[in-house]
Amino acid sequence: MKVTLFEFIYRYVYPALRRRLAVILYEEFGFKQSEIASTLGITQSAVSRYVDGRRGAIINLDNIPEVNKYLRDIALRIKLRGMDTYTLQVELTKIIFQLLAKRKLCRIHSSIDSSIDLSKCNICPRLFSQYVK
Repeated sequence: MKVTLFEFIYRYVYPALRRRLAVILYEEFGFKQSEIASTLGITQSAVSRYVDGRRGAIINLDNIPEVNKYLRDIALRIKLRGMDTYTLQVELTKIIFQLLAKRKLCRIHSSIDSSIDLSKCNICPRLFSQYVK
């Protein structure tokens, strides 16, 4: 395996989730980029690059319905009550674990690493099935 599971998560999945959340907060909830930066614990410049698609856009998670549902729920919670960066990190990690357990990211991972045999790989369900609701 050339791109290990955790490398896939930290290089591709986590940035894509943060990008999508930044876009939702900006476009759908009317947050300022500086507010998003404070919430995500990143710079306003990073938020600008997320919103413009220059960062976190190597993979596209927009077409996975669960992702949009989960992130809109988080965005609403942020709008209503705020959310510290630690809680946000936990929430984003839960989303990742659920997507991995349900094999929702396997095709994307195999498109990045052609050595993955989807018919044989069951790493994610074995590791993360306990996190599925």
